[in-house]
Amino acid sequence: MAPKSPTEYVVLGALMSGARHGYEILQFLGSALEATWRLSTSQLYMLLKRLEQEGCLESHSESQGTRPPKRVFHLTGKGRKAFLEWLSTPVEHVRDFRMEFLCKMFFFDSLSLAGAHELVEAQIRVLEKMLDKIQRRADKDESGFMKLVYGFKARNAESLLSWLRQEARPFVKQEKAGKTGSSLKRKERQAP
Repeated sequence: MAPKSPTEYVVLGALMSGARHGYEILQFLGSALEATWRLSTSQLYMLLKRLEQEGCLESHSESQGTRPPKRVFHLTGKGRKAFLEWLSTPVEHVRDFRMEFLCKMFFFDSLSLAGAHELVEAQIRVLEKMLDKIQRRADKDESGFMKLVYGFKARNAESLLSWLRQEARPFVKQEKAGKTGSSLKRKERQAP
């Protein structure tokens, strides 16, 4: 069974660069995705257990001398495949865009993965179709309140399309050309 929630994919993404124990995963997500994703300790350990039961992760116990052993998690082939499929799939709902799409962009950037440009272009197509559907519905509905709702949805979709074209598209082109690097990569290069 594949992961179900975006949060599960974010946890898988935290393990793409290598095995980590739970506290390291929390630290990574807290420092790297602080502005876009929040995850509690109890939520993380529940997800790790579920992902391991689903075959997306494996773990082993690592001794720490006199301290209790820690559980170290790593991706399985199934987990890696599920993460990469999620990563390349456009976000379907405007309400999920801020967190989910930005996390996908983060992982493309921080893991130096190919496909960010394709995701941006696919996301533009999804939002264009969504905007067209919203506008057609607004044209059919005579209700004042529903026109207000459709107007709100349309302005959100237009704003995201503008951002994708003006910000995300140039960002992924720079990344593709190797002209920029994420702050995470810079931190890792500076570490002794």
